[in-house]
Amino acid sequence: MSDKITKKRLLGTLIAALPTLAFGATGKLYGILDEGLVGGFDQHVPASAADIRHNWGKGNGSGFRTNFTSRIGYESYERISNDLQVEARVESTLDPESRFAFDRHAYIGLNSRYGTLRIGRTRDLINGIASRMDPFVNDGLVQDKILIAQHASIGLYRISRSFTYISPKFSGLQFSAQYGMRKSELDSSSLKLLLTYDQGNWGWHAGIDQPSRDHYANGSSAVVYHYGPRARNIIVGALRDFGVAKFSAELLHSTRDMEGNNVDPALPRPNASPWGMIATLRVPVTAGELKFVLVESEQVFNKYGTWQPIREIGFGYEHFLSKDTVLYLQLGHEQRSGAGHWHSGIWKRF
Repeated sequence: MSDKITKKRLLGTLIAALPTLAFGATGKLYGILDEGLVGGFDQHVPASAADIRHNWGKGNGSGFRTNFTSRIGYESYERISNDLQVEARVESTLDPESRFAFDRHAYIGLNSRYGTLRIGRTRDLINGIASRMDPFVNDGLVQDKILIAQHASIGLYRISRSFTYISPKFSGLQFSAQYGMRKSELDSSSLKLLLTYDQGNWGWHAGIDQPSRDHYANGSSAVVYHYGPRARNIIVGALRDFGVAKFSAELLHSTRDMEGNNVDPALPRPNASPWGMIATLRVPVTAGELKFVLVESEQVFNKYGTWQPIREIGFGYEHFLSKDTVLYLQLGHEQRSGAGHWHSGIWKRF
């Protein structure tokens, strides 16, 4: 009953913010169009394998890619006083096979000298920090972001029914915290803490994640499986801009707690290393940038709980037509499964 009451209160708060969305003095419509061609080579993973290395949307068959990275949104800011500003945002996936339902961001926030507080559905902090590691302008067929999201259940890209606090920056240091309310009787509330520090050409970050126990298949409201209550994830990363190249790396440690109460006994309990890593290199060239990425983890599980350890190397090139329009080519090879894929297209921000 308390969950239903809380959900109604959050919905009421969002509805109350509609005037700000509609009439905010600085409101604007924005979006990203990301479309292209995709294909597989060697022993690429078929759609029937339900493998996370299988491409999103239409899969590894050549053809027009209806991916899930194009989006449209509306944001608005209304200043209440010199020290207080109301923020509101709604954002939806743009995909022919998906409903237009603002499935990405849907939150209101308060911005002040003491930081930002957001209520609603927004980006998962631990997953979101992958943007510091990800070398690709789009979400990337090379599955570095999917690794972050699936690595022992770190994040779900966006976290609903959440409270997110982002502190001001103090000499390059910033703290963020996120609390997501549980969704079922067997679920546990998620808690995510993140610390970042940027100074000159260096950047560091560290985070800890107590993930939600509930896991859903895409587009389903039914829980597919649960993790144990002691599941934890820790990440530590660093980046450096050398001028001629930009290097970043992240180390991950995950505990799945497969022996917890109400964990499906049919789920795999592999004797796998809890460690994972991501390393990326970006090399600026004339009118573009070369990309390299290496990801490895034995703690990767798909949305059905199937164990799918990953060791992938990827390459790419992005050609900048303007600051908002990019042509890209990506090549990825997953060494454990033999899966290979290519992805080319155009990314346009408006």
